Amino acid sequence: MLENMNITKKLYLISVLASLLVPTLAHAERILDKIEIEQTKTEADIHIEFLTQVRYLRHFPVDKEASRVQVFLEFPNYKTPPTQREFVNSPPSDLVPSFAVNFPDQKTNSIGVRFKKPVKFRITPDSSGRGIILHVLLDKASAALEPVIEAPVAPIAKLEPLGEVVAKPEGMSDNDYAGKLVAEARIARGLGNYPKAIQLLNAALNLLPHGHSQEAQELIGNTREKNGESAKAKAEYEAYLKLYPDGDGATRVRARLAVIDAATQVSSAGAPKAKKAIRDIHETTVYGSWNQYMYEAHSHDYNILGNSRNRHDQSSLVSTIDLTARSRQNEYDSKIVFRNTQTMNFLPKGEDRDRTQAAYAEVINNNVDYLVRVGRQNGNSGGVLGRFDGAWLRYGLTPKLRVNVVGGTLDEYKIDYRRHFYGVNFDIGPVNEKWSGNAFFVNQEVDHLTDRRAVGGELRYFDNGRSFYSLVDYDTMFKQVNTAMVQGNWQTEDSTNYNILIDHRKSPVLQLINSLSDPIFTAAPYITQPKSLRQALLMGQPGLTESGLRESAIKQTLDTNLVLFGATRQFTPRWQFGGDIQYSRVSGSPGATEGAILLAEKAALDAGLFLSELDKQNLRGAFTGGNTWTYHAQAVGLDTIFKDDTSLISASYTNGPTNQMQLLVLSNVMVPREKWRLDSSLKLLRLGQDAATGSLATVQYIVSPTIRASYRLREKATIEAEVGLEVTNGNSSDLTNPGHLRTLRDFSFIGYRLDL
Repeated sequence: MLENMNITKKLYLISVLASLLVPTLAHAERILDKIEIEQTKTEADIHIEFLTQVRYLRHFPVDKEASRVQVFLEFPNYKTPPTQREFVNSPPSDLVPSFAVNFPDQKTNSIGVRFKKPVKFRITPDSSGRGIILHVLLDKASAALEPVIEAPVAPIAKLEPLGEVVAKPEGMSDNDYAGKLVAEARIARGLGNYPKAIQLLNAALNLLPHGHSQEAQELIGNTREKNGESAKAKAEYEAYLKLYPDGDGATRVRARLAVIDAATQVSSAGAPKAKKAIRDIHETTVYGSWNQYMYEAHSHDYNILGNSRNRHDQSSLVSTIDLTARSRQNEYDSKIVFRNTQTMNFLPKGEDRDRTQAAYAEVINNNVDYLVRVGRQNGNSGGVLGRFDGAWLRYGLTPKLRVNVVGGTLDEYKIDYRRHFYGVNFDIGPVNEKWSGNAFFVNQEVDHLTDRRAVGGELRYFDNGRSFYSLVDYDTMFKQVNTAMVQGNWQTEDSTNYNILIDHRKSPVLQLINSLSDPIFTAAPYITQPKSLRQALLMGQPGLTESGLRESAIKQTLDTNLVLFGATRQFTPRWQFGGDIQYSRVSGSPGATEGAILLAEKAALDAGLFLSELDKQNLRGAFTGGNTWTYHAQAVGLDTIFKDDTSLISASYTNGPTNQMQLLVLSNVMVPREKWRLDSSLKLLRLGQDAATGSLATVQYIVSPTIRASYRLREKATIEAEVGLEVTNGNSSDLTNPGHLRTLRDFSFIGYRLDL
């Protein structure tokens, strides 16, 4: 026992010493939520969902088979998206190769999706406005491996003489030759020439064991089955299980054996009728990840007088666990999900945090078409505003009409009130296999007062290369539109992708609780600012009523409007160019800006961050009414500096009523060796802030180089570290430290990730 304690103590000291060697980035709440894979007739749809609203801009590469995909997004609820390193692994699936999703990718507002092997794909926004869908084209072999019984298939006539299999070329290894034979067999299968495919696969299997033996053994069983040779297919499948009982295709092979046995029983009992689907699934899996990262950051300020000031910005250990247990029993599909992030803060006045993002149980019945999900979950549609503790129930009235009932309590931290809600919404479609939508009603209460009461709906259109998504949210209590948004994407035959976005919304969403940010609550007769609506009514001004709170809430809510048009095109096999133009306008009452600042401070504190005076000044500039134009250009290339690398050049210019910004980002991702990955980036930023905000005018020049390295110890274990420097030159708006100011900030992290 004492020996174990000593070992634990040594491991702890080693981790602390390692963390002290590398300083790091600021940590904030996670953005990535979950990944789900669904099968359609010809594709596997990978749903990547977020904990906040996202806007799809473009992706790279376009219209190409690839193993690495980069998707560029915008996050309208964040002025500066969180920079915490995030990973979500793919759930187990026989439909697509395993993959991992990471954010941020290449120091941009983008996610990177890396597959184990190349896939053919396309991308569209999802129906909730909180995610994207990667549509991966299924090969015929994957589609054939679904457990569906068909009537016996007559052998297909030979399409051409079989002839002799081409002998192994001189100098070619057995492994490469086998790979060539398997590839040719897949082509023959695609053309329906199963006898030729069987001949090629037999030739591959007659070689000494090689890297393609397992794939060829499964494929020949499936090919014989498609050729009507059930008995021989069964023998090949049984040989596979004997040779590879724990192989990647073992689950598929057992399912095909069950199909053949069931078909044999049906055939012996009498003539089989039309195709009949039989589900015989008994599968339990547990998957997820565990990771820990040590973050450190230091700042050193130097002014014109030669004075210096050192700050320890961050010292924290962030641990994240993401677990899913899934059980599939015929028509039942059940899950238990748990996701949690714990932050240990080592600064003198630091605060530890523990956040559970998800903890729910879910049961789906595919035959009756119902869903029951109970626990902490993320509301991403139906008018629900974010994470909540409660229940979501769904029932399919018809194949094209489902009713959803939802209710619970919003999950919020550091508050003296609780917001309860209930709602109902209907999923409609698909209509003509292209149109679908949702209509919802939601009622939200706090302190026995109506906080929000809204109706709205979504309309979606998805066709080959074209997509359209719209959302309307109207508050019947405030009698104002909360959100009205239209987004469209169109990909032409020449691989040019166009996207347009028109967005009007209240910021934040119009709710009665927004009234607590009204500056009147910081003046007499209030001794302290009320922390709940009940306190505001009890200790407030005489005659203050619920209608008065509604007026205050409206005054503390900004109106934001955005129009965006962008285009992306693959100009050469190596280079893709894209860009967009954005017009935005913010308007509201004079007090709304300060109210928005207070809400931003609350959100930052909840995430363990602190807004400096410069941060607040920048926010005031962003919230100031007027027109803001942003021009963005981007180039992404393959094999640019090193073999198989990816380089990105991103430039943007923003001109607003009180601020101007020029930004240039250069980044590169390379894989120098099989298990290594190196990310490097350089950020150049000029930020100008006018004196119209009520403070001194400021101009900042920022140069920030960063390098990150990751090494895969084993198939499911990775370590990585990042080191960066940020040098800021500019004039200070701090009256206690005026004049020219130079700040050097070092940041880095070190950590590991275990995939389960």
